[in-house]
Amino acid sequence: MFSQSVKKAPGPDKLSFGAIRLLWKWDKERIVRLKRAAIVTGRHPAVWKRASGIVIRKPGKDDYTKLKAYRSISLHICMGQVVENVAAELLSEEAERRGLLSDGQFRSRKGRSGIVAAAIMVDRAHAAWTNGHITGLLLMNIKAAFPSVAKGRLVNLMKVRQMDGDLVRWAESFLSERTVEMIIEGNAMERHPVEEGVPQGSPGSPILFAIYTSGLINWVEEYVSEAEGLSLVDDLGWVATGNDVNHVVSILESCAAKSIDWASGRGL
Repeated sequence: MFSQSVKKAPGPDKLSFGAIRLLWKWDKERIVRLKRAAIVTGRHPAVWKRASGIVIRKPGKDDYTKLKAYRSISLHICMGQVVENVAAELLSEEAERRGLLSDGQFRSRKGRSGIVAAAIMVDRAHAAWTNGHITGLLLMNIKAAFPSVAKGRLVNLMKVRQMDGDLVRWAESFLSERTVEMIIEGNAMERHPVEEGVPQGSPGSPILFAIYTSGLINWVEEYVSEAEGLSLVDDLGWVATGNDVNHVVSILESCAAKSIDWASGRGL
C-alpha cells in the first residue's frame, strides 16, 4: 500500500490510500489478517470488485461528438488493490521459481524492464553486423489485450500448470462477478457486469496476463527457430538475423503468421 500515491483517486467506495495508511497506523494487524484471509480462502470479496470508468475529454479535439475524442480511466477499490499487490507478488514468485514464464517476457517481471529488452535487441543487431549479417525487427501489438483475456482459459491454464491452489482460487474469484459503472460528465450510468478480461490499472492484471500469454513466444520459436521473441506485456517484438533482406523478411513473416495463429486460438 505504501507504493501507491495518497493522491491516487479512490474507487466507488471513496476510501483512499491515504485513509488506508491511517488505518494501518491504528490497526495494522487487522489489515494483515484481512490480506492473509483473502489469499488463504481464495476469495476476493465482491465489494472490492466494483469499478468506476471515468470518461474524459481528450484536449484539443475539434469534434466532441465523436467517440475517439474521449478516453476512459478505471478507478478500483483501494483496499482490494492492497490484496491484489500481495497476490501479484505471490504469483510472480511462483512463476519465476518454477520457470512458468518465457525468457522473452519483460516488464511485468522484476529485473526485466523494457530497457533490458531493448538492450538485447541492440546486442543481437551488433552481433549480426560483426558477422556480416543483417538483423530485422518486427513489432506487433495485442489489441485490447487485457479485456480479451478469457477467464476460464486462464484459470484452466493455472490449474494445468499446477500453480498454488489458493492463488488459483483467488484469481478465479478476482475475475468473477466484476462490475463497472461508467461516469460521463459527472453522471453515473447503470452498473453492468464485466464477464471477461483482466481489469486495466489493477496490480494483479500484469502477472495474470503474463501467465496467460506465457506460451506464445516458445510456441512460435518452435516453428520459426531462426527468430527470437521479446514481449513487453501486450507489445511483441520478433528479432531475425539473416544473410540478406529477403531472408530476414521471410523469417519475420513466418513469425507474424504464427503469432496470429496462436493469439486467434485464445481470443486475442
